[in-house]
Amino acid sequence: MANAKDTVEAVTTAVAKKAEEAVEAGKTMVEAALAKAEEVKTEEAPAGEAKPEKKRPGRKPGSKNKTTKAKEAAKKEAGIPEIYVQYGASESSVQAAVDKIREEYVGQGHRASSIKTLKVYLKPEDNAAYYVINEKVAGRVDLF
Repeated sequence: MANAKDTVEAVTTAVAKKAEEAVEAGKTMVEAALAKAEEVKTEEAPAGEAKPEKKRPGRKPGSKNKTTKAKEAAKKEAGIPEIYVQYGASESSVQAAVDKIREEYVGQGHRASSIKTLKVYLKPEDNAAYYVINEKVAGRVDLF
């Protein structure tokens, strides 16, 4: 049995020696990495100089969205049709009725920019354009 005991001690000694070598190699690698990090740190921001902050990309306050401008230009180029309503001897454009509706809505103390939806019902026999704004406000304006 003495042989087995000697073998176990020899293996244990060899493993311990390899473990120490691995630990030393690991320490050397960590020290090298720390030295490299210090070099990079001193290269990026020399002593006494502050590294400038990066600006975040984004819109400036008050600027319009580029896609909105493109859509507006496309509408102008496409040529929005002018629609007229004729009844008897009278004639009016739909745009004129929409303008009257907006004027009346603003005259009631609302803001024109608060109009999200606008439904217009033209009824020439009543000489009227009925409207519903934002599913809440309803009214009537003269068509002709």
